[in-house]
Amino acid sequence: MRFLRRRPLMASPLLLPLCAHAQGGLLPRWDDLHAQDPVLWLGLACVAGGLAMGGVLALFFHQRQRLQRRREELRRLRQERARLRAFLNAVPDPMFSKNAWGAYEGCNPAFEAAVGLDEAELLGRRDDEVGIRLDWTRKRDRQLSWYQRPNGERQCLDVVQVDIHDGEDFLGRMAIGRDVTELQLAREKARRAETVFAHCGEGILVCDEELRVLDLNPALSRICGYEREELLGEVPQLWRDGEQDPEQLLALHAQVESQGHWSGELLVRHKSGDPVPVWATVVRVEPEAGQAEGVQYLSVLTDISRIKATEAELLHQSLHDRLTGLPNSALMRDRIEREIGQAQRAQGKVAVLFIDLDDFRDVNDIAGHAAGDQVLRTAAERFVNVVRASDSVARVGADEFAIVLGGLDDESAALRLGDRLVQAMEEPIHVGLQRFNIGASIGLALYPTDGQTVDELLRNAEAAMCRAKGHARNSVQSYRPELTQAVQQRFELTHALRLANEAAQFRLEYQPQVRLSDGQLIGAEALLRWRHPTRGPISPAEFIPLAEDTGLIVPIGRWVLEQACAQAARWQGQAGKPQQVAVNVSARQLRQPDFILALDFILMSTGCPATALELEVTESLLLEDAEQAIRLLNQLADRGVRVAIDDFGTGYSSLAYLKRMPVQTLKIDRSFVQELGEDNNVAAIARTVIVLAHSLNLDVLAEGVETAQQAEWLRREGCDWAQGWHYGRPMPAEAFVLPQPVPTEPRLAVVKALQRA
Repeated sequence: MRFLRRRPLMASPLLLPLCAHAQGGLLPRWDDLHAQDPVLWLGLACVAGGLAMGGVLALFFHQRQRLQRRREELRRLRQERARLRAFLNAVPDPMFSKNAWGAYEGCNPAFEAAVGLDEAELLGRRDDEVGIRLDWTRKRDRQLSWYQRPNGERQCLDVVQVDIHDGEDFLGRMAIGRDVTELQLAREKARRAETVFAHCGEGILVCDEELRVLDLNPALSRICGYEREELLGEVPQLWRDGEQDPEQLLALHAQVESQGHWSGELLVRHKSGDPVPVWATVVRVEPEAGQAEGVQYLSVLTDISRIKATEAELLHQSLHDRLTGLPNSALMRDRIEREIGQAQRAQGKVAVLFIDLDDFRDVNDIAGHAAGDQVLRTAAERFVNVVRASDSVARVGADEFAIVLGGLDDESAALRLGDRLVQAMEEPIHVGLQRFNIGASIGLALYPTDGQTVDELLRNAEAAMCRAKGHARNSVQSYRPELTQAVQQRFELTHALRLANEAAQFRLEYQPQVRLSDGQLIGAEALLRWRHPTRGPISPAEFIPLAEDTGLIVPIGRWVLEQACAQAARWQGQAGKPQQVAVNVSARQLRQPDFILALDFILMSTGCPATALELEVTESLLLEDAEQAIRLLNQLADRGVRVAIDDFGTGYSSLAYLKRMPVQTLKIDRSFVQELGEDNNVAAIARTVIVLAHSLNLDVLAEGVETAQQAEWLRREGCDWAQGWHYGRPMPAEAFVLPQPVPTEPRLAVVKALQRA
């Protein structure tokens, strides 16, 4: 019907004559026709119908042809569209098109994969409507854009966008992003390689298959001293037969050709003529397929001259004492082993002398460590001047030296040398304005009679030195087998002590502490006991010093503190039981950084009141670091824990520090109490301690009270408390009871001595 409206119907040629006759009056008039025969009318109607039918048929065939052409055009359009769609889908680069309002009109699968959305989700929608945040979908200029794909992979696109115009009308724009990720990565890699090549600290050398230099970096010029232009086209020293070890150079070539790489130490001669050791890595670089270049050789050279110098210095330091310059223990062991080997072949003897300087600690305490270092250097010089050139002197400890003598026939030569060493130390050593008299205690062990190995000789020589230091200082003592037995016993006891705590071999006993004025029980001291499964009871005088030396006193002391606090908590409120427990703590235990925290935990976990605990410390704690001791004791006092100074009078306590310390009790050592009836001076000392303590508002407790006479003297002199066998022996907690002191008939001589005191 649109076609009919657009093209008006034209008159048929068959009707023209009729129209003409009708206009010219040739056709009969209506009236005349009306009067004619009906046949005429029928004929005219048939003619008119035929003409109309013909027109309709002509119109039908025309329209049919037009529709056929239209269908053909649509078919070709669909084919073109299908080919275009297939082409766009086959393009691996993301593509999209937008209309003038920024809404998507289409995209290819690569774009769908890039944004993680299907085309159906994009059509007719803008970026902000679908949540796309990619810059290259909005900008209209060409750009390189890095972005992260939905799968997490980073990709770089070279994006080109064009606007679509129909004349002056803006219809939209199309864009395509070329994936240049690999290209960009290759460019960055090449740029990094170029930067590394130019600024790398290692020298880099590139040679062709004829071993001529193609390129080198500035670092290589610094290593060898030659400029780049001087080396280009030349065969470098690295490959010259006359510059390197021929065998090493052959091995280098063989390995590079067979394995493609080689690493090792080479020597490069600087332009000035100085040799420069380098660590070289040589790699054979094969050409890629289609390249005209041949094989190339890439060498990386690291200047190791400083490393070699450092290694030499470290080797010297590892084998020599830094202070004295003498060989150290490691080098001495090597030299002893070498002398033993020579003695085995020559059927000779080797002597090892172990030297310890006497009274050296006083130098550090009085004049400081700088003076101590000077004394050590002087002693080392004197020892070196005494021995032969073939003998070796080493510093093996803080103030310990060792000397090895080879080629001996008997022990006498070694003893004579030891005597000369002792004499060399008899002359005082002057440090500034101070003068120190330092002696030398020397132990001697002889191969093969005193030891067959390095360890045996050194161990036995040290044992002999300990005997010299303990019995006759400034002397030479030869090794005797019984010395090893003593050391072995100490070692076995140390091992047993380590296992004692785990095997529950320790136990606590409690000795009563009473008030002298009325004999009332005021507390008890916890005493550690050790019963060995095979040796039986072991005296605390034997194992406590060993625990101090080995550091085992720390875990053992904590166990004692835990057990004593737990027992004190159980005794609280029980009649006839101590309401306060005293525990000895060593200076080493108190120096632990977590001692206060551990004490707080023990008091809390056992439920022991702080006022029920008294810690007994020795005077050595005050001597080592008085200020630190004051801070520690103040922390204990703040918690309500009492502090007593044990064995007072046997050390060298400073009264100036004593009056500043929060101490509640002074304990008179048992050595003074036991001699009260025998020595007036001892009685005077004990009386002085009591007066001193009371003047400082401190309580006084005497330990080791064994007789009624001693107790009466102490009570008369104003001593507050006492403990000892007179009031009860140490006993287990479950059997603890305060026995009544048994009165004894005083001996007349003792009574008179006490009265005189």
